[in-house]
Amino acid sequence: MSAPVEHKLSNGVTVLYEKVPGVKVVSVQCWIKTGSVNENDKLSGISHFLEHMLFNGTKKFKPGEIDEYLDAKGGYNNAFTSLDVTNYYVTIPTDEAEAAYEVVSDMVFNALLLQSEIDREKPVVLQEINRKYDDPSYKMWQDLQATLFEGTPYSRQVIGSSKTVSEFTREEIVDYYNRFYHPENMTLVVVGDIEQDKAIELAGKYFNQIRSVPAGTRYKGENPVTFKSPVNKSFTADVNVDYAVFAYPTGRQNINTVYAEEVFGEILSGGEYSLLNEVIKNQNKTAIYVTDIGLFNHYNGLFGAMAVVPKGNGEKFKNEAVAIINDIAQGKLDEKRLEKAKNRLKSKNIFDEENVSSLAQNIGYAYVLDFKDYHLNYEKGIDAVTLADVAEAAKRMTSGPMYFGITSNN
Repeated sequence: MSAPVEHKLSNGVTVLYEKVPGVKVVSVQCWIKTGSVNENDKLSGISHFLEHMLFNGTKKFKPGEIDEYLDAKGGYNNAFTSLDVTNYYVTIPTDEAEAAYEVVSDMVFNALLLQSEIDREKPVVLQEINRKYDDPSYKMWQDLQATLFEGTPYSRQVIGSSKTVSEFTREEIVDYYNRFYHPENMTLVVVGDIEQDKAIELAGKYFNQIRSVPAGTRYKGENPVTFKSPVNKSFTADVNVDYAVFAYPTGRQNINTVYAEEVFGEILSGGEYSLLNEVIKNQNKTAIYVTDIGLFNHYNGLFGAMAVVPKGNGEKFKNEAVAIINDIAQGKLDEKRLEKAKNRLKSKNIFDEENVSSLAQNIGYAYVLDFKDYHLNYEKGIDAVTLADVAEAAKRMTSGPMYFGITSNN
């Protein structure tokens, strides 16, 4: 795949443009290099809260008007916040593309952050936090993240806590917005059926705005993970089955090994034809549902597997899954399984790139997290993976101390 066209606005905003002819739509996405990683204990959840607030009033749009305005033009908009980044995006017919630039730029530069809207939005986010506890395994997942990323800001939940969200002041929200929603932290991704000159012209018209304050200091991975010893945890919930998970810290992804790691994950749990499903779920009946898990941040990550199992089967699931991983690490795979996994991954990537919004997200993630070669060389990288590469990936990704957790009604 060819690289997107890169352009820098005079205020520091990076523009990435990719032409997709014939689709008659365009996706305009503004990626902000901030998420919960740039928060502190007091401000935990402020990035996610701010994402909500940007839909509640800007200089051009009153609260509630953005959705109505875009809907009338056939557009779709949404946003998400992660540990590392926040993204605002609109996908819209090409002949209405300017509306997408207009809306997204006004959100990221000119949000009003009215006290009345802050007061109205807090109960919404607090309800969202409370709903997470409807998942009986949520406490286990919270603990897993806090333990494996111990010592780093990645240990905090993106959504924050009821306490922190309740106590946010308008001054704190405005200050965070001005410092981190800064041109230096913005990457505008434009993908679709729009000419390059027009895409860059609209970027300059709407996104070449300035901030009167310096950009906030972003996390640069200076805190090493302090999780060094295996951990076994038990959690109690009103459940009729057990939830089990194990995971290892993996460190930061490396472009030289990432494709082998993806193929390893696909072989392990890529659908019904994966080893976890074939052996643990279908053959041994140890699990009702089983999959691998992975969370790969800018500066560290984790890898493992989880399952919903009949009561008392958590330890058995872990042992069977680890045995499968050990077999892979010892090279007990055949070329046929390897090729099927590689073909599935390449097929998924092809389908992703037929959708302008998905393609724009792939580009945004890769470039904003300084991993752009991953996206550009995806098919070539997957094709080059050998059985030996997969074995090494299995060893490397499971070499650290294990976190093992079970949620049950005991």
